[in-house]
Amino acid sequence: MKIIEYSVKNPLLVNLLMVGIFILGTIALIEMPRELNPKVSFNWVFVIVPYPGAGAVEIEKIITTKVEEAVDDVDDINMITGESSEGASFVMITFDDISDQTFRERLNEVESAVNRIDFPEGALDPEIMDFDSEDFLPVISVSILGDMPERELQKLSDALKDDLMDIKGVAQVSLSGTREREVWIEVQPQKLVQHNLSMTQIVQAIGSRNLNLPAGDIKIGRQSYLVRTVGEIESLDGLGKIVVRWDPRGNHLYLGQVANIKDTWARASTIARMDGQPAATLSIARKGSANSLEIIAKVKEAAERYRKQLPAGSSLVFTNDTGIWMKDLLGKLQTNALLGFVLVILILYVFMGFRNALVAAIGIPIAFWTTFYFMSKSGQTFNGSALFGLMLVLGVVVDDAIIVVENCFRHRHLGKSAAQAAIDGASEVFSPVISATLTTIAVFLPLMLMSGIMGKFMRVIPIVVSLTLVASLIEVFLIAPSHFTEWAGGHAKHTQRWFRRLRKIYTHILISLIRKRYLVGPSILILAVLLAMLIPLVGQDLYSGDEWSQFFVWVEMPSGTSLAETDRVIRAIEKFTEELKEGEVHTVIGNTGLMQVEADWIYADNVGQVIVDLVESEFRDREMDDIMEDLRGKVKNIEGPTSIRIKEVSQGPPVGKPVEIKVKGKYLEELAEVAEAVKAELRQMPGVFEINDDNQIGKTEIKVIIDEERAAMHGLSVAMVAGEVRSAIAGVQATIFRDGDEEVDVLVKLEGGDDLGYDGLRGLMIMAPTGAMVRLDNICRLEEAPTLFKIKRFEKERAITVSANINKSVTSAIKVNKEVMDKFEDISLRYPGYRLDFRGEFKEFEDAFKDLGKLFIVGIILVFVILGAQFKSIKQSLIILITVPFAFIGSMIGLLVTGNPFSLMTMYGMVALAGIAVNDAIVMVSFINNKRRNGSNKWTSIIEAGRIRLRPIILTSVTTILGLMPMAIGLGGKSETWGPLATTIVWGLAVATLLTLFAIPTVYSIAVDDSFGFRLIMDRIRRSKRSRKE
Repeated sequence: MKIIEYSVKNPLLVNLLMVGIFILGTIALIEMPRELNPKVSFNWVFVIVPYPGAGAVEIEKIITTKVEEAVDDVDDINMITGESSEGASFVMITFDDISDQTFRERLNEVESAVNRIDFPEGALDPEIMDFDSEDFLPVISVSILGDMPERELQKLSDALKDDLMDIKGVAQVSLSGTREREVWIEVQPQKLVQHNLSMTQIVQAIGSRNLNLPAGDIKIGRQSYLVRTVGEIESLDGLGKIVVRWDPRGNHLYLGQVANIKDTWARASTIARMDGQPAATLSIARKGSANSLEIIAKVKEAAERYRKQLPAGSSLVFTNDTGIWMKDLLGKLQTNALLGFVLVILILYVFMGFRNALVAAIGIPIAFWTTFYFMSKSGQTFNGSALFGLMLVLGVVVDDAIIVVENCFRHRHLGKSAAQAAIDGASEVFSPVISATLTTIAVFLPLMLMSGIMGKFMRVIPIVVSLTLVASLIEVFLIAPSHFTEWAGGHAKHTQRWFRRLRKIYTHILISLIRKRYLVGPSILILAVLLAMLIPLVGQDLYSGDEWSQFFVWVEMPSGTSLAETDRVIRAIEKFTEELKEGEVHTVIGNTGLMQVEADWIYADNVGQVIVDLVESEFRDREMDDIMEDLRGKVKNIEGPTSIRIKEVSQGPPVGKPVEIKVKGKYLEELAEVAEAVKAELRQMPGVFEINDDNQIGKTEIKVIIDEERAAMHGLSVAMVAGEVRSAIAGVQATIFRDGDEEVDVLVKLEGGDDLGYDGLRGLMIMAPTGAMVRLDNICRLEEAPTLFKIKRFEKERAITVSANINKSVTSAIKVNKEVMDKFEDISLRYPGYRLDFRGEFKEFEDAFKDLGKLFIVGIILVFVILGAQFKSIKQSLIILITVPFAFIGSMIGLLVTGNPFSLMTMYGMVALAGIAVNDAIVMVSFINNKRRNGSNKWTSIIEAGRIRLRPIILTSVTTILGLMPMAIGLGGKSETWGPLATTIVWGLAVATLLTLFAIPTVYSIAVDDSFGFRLIMDRIRRSKRSRKE
């Protein structure tokens, strides 16, 4: 081969190329941004339309359904989910797996469609946003806590926020735990009656007085002047001097005479604490291409400057520090990768001697550094998925070098010069090595097409693997032959001795198997069937992520519960966390009025959460599951909550709950009945707990029903009465007061309006256009009725979601969902018009299984095409492919033995294994064919090929296995994400190796058998066919 000859004859150029690769790769590795996970667009769009004061039913009718209908014509929509709650409409639009550019176009189309909707008066402007992996967790959060004046806390937080926004790479800083400053104009009810005033008149008086309005420009002589009417209020005292009623005699009525003016804060809708103290928290999100570790360092540097400004008793705390988690995960992967690399070097040294081992091993960094360069140029980041891809391919990369170097040494042993041995040895295996590498790439590349969020998270793995394998091919045929010529040595003498004995034993076994091939063949098949029968014993799980030393306690109270009562329960749970073992808890964050469940942020007085941030696992004695169970036992007897759920934070994409069943239909009463029936079935199943649904009764509503005839007698319309009632209770924004650079909302409300009570509401005085003051109960009647807290919709139908968690040691999500499916198979008969839609973890697993199955078929077809091109024989291609099902069986046995579940990650590993498992078989069959072409008989060719390939097959398999073994067993730190995937490949490859050494030669011998016995069998088959024809 010319490329190999060129390598051997130009060692200086080859070494310069190697140095260049190391320099460029090192620069790329240093410059590549670090992150925990690759940034992934979920293709989610949220449309939020606030409508203060409106109930769920009203919002569903006049907002949510309008949004659903408006966006329904946008292309590529996968699913629409709607939620109507007290005061707001929330619509989530999930798009298909489309490109980022197409998604941006669809987002613009959604914005245009929503902006064309005619929303009711009183509804606020819609907020439209997309959602990606960066929105789930900030890169870090900074909290200022302590007992300090609220204005000082707000001032410090705003100043720190401005500084953090100036950091390069920061996309957004969200501030929570503080309230917006407001000015309240609290109108005294008796003054309204005394002066015959309405709330509307006061709002109009303030709005018409506080103006700063440009009027255009005029020409005076040769100059042009801007004209502006200035009437802006410059101080709070100025607000009190606004005239609300003008009198020609000068006895004007001023705002300060009928109302109290307060410089205060917006009413608290949430309460935030950290470690029991009031806290303001700034959450920092990064831009997509920014380096997370650099941003975290700069955030800490900026925040530390403010620590000195804090008053006594206050402190500054960092939470959600993904840098710690990132270093932990990447540290585990790096440590395991390094251990794997050391083990690979050691095994190469044992089998090949130091110099040969060096020639083979140097291909690993060359391939990796080449990959770093192309990763950097293609915009990739250095993250957990990319690092695992490198670790996954660690042993495979060195396989090519082993095959080439070992064969070169074999030719050197035949008496050839080092240069000639390098040329002949590398040339002889050129074709099978290319085929073996291409088969691996052929299986990995289709994995780039894996759909869904999980597919996007893992898309970098096939990219990294393919880049590294291509780089490896270039190295073994362009660089390795030159290095062999200069550095090659002999095999270690002690290895030669024991390996000769091993090869002798192997040869005897192989000859025996070939002699008894018609017994061995069926025996292998029977053994495979018996082993396959153990597969159902393997547990199932969608995704096992590494823990992040943090868990949530979600609390739901009965509908109508006040914020203060909910806060009592949250404080009690915070207190219980103090009873956990000393040194286990880092920080405890309490949020009342907010419950954050993945992408679902619920704001209501009757919900809350406690976030428990633990110290890292190596600094505590108990596992997080044990700590959670301990706290679960402590909080279960708290009085008041309807549910308390505890859930850990795991690495990886959102997959939903193990049980998430949507009951769809038209009427809420029937939906609730079906949902209750589903919950009743779940309660009967072992291992199922925290069974809930999202159907909640809201606050009791007092309906003000206007008697239009009686109202008309006083000149009042429905809109006028509704406006006065709203102004009295909720208040109305009249204007904006500018205090320096700060803009402050000015609200007009009735003094004590939110504490009117039933009698106070009935006696509310409204000024009619006639000037008369009219009691509300003279023109209206009041009715009490329960309301719904929220109404969920799924694919434009009303839906109630039943959810549950499971004990994975007792049952599985698949088993539970299948049982519910069976129980409600006749739902259309029992509940006509109602259906169950199974979502969450079960749906994700089902979709991923189908998707990976299709991609596996594509990969196998590509492998078969490559094998056909290489061997030009369907028979031989099929012989090689029998390693795949046996490797799968080995993987499942490995999962069973190690106690790992069959999950999306292990499924991914098994698909990847299909490309790795056939490599040794390709080279084995290729050598048999070469021997036969060189004149050896078929039996000698099979046995001799086995003898020759024994060392490289053991080496290639053992290096791949040892490269992944540290991760599989957690030598450098256990990873729940990557460990099971590594286990899958280790066990599967071990079985495939045994098959290649013993079964492949045996099956090959059957396929080419033309002995008397074989001919006799074939003759009988032919005669049988002839007789049937006759």
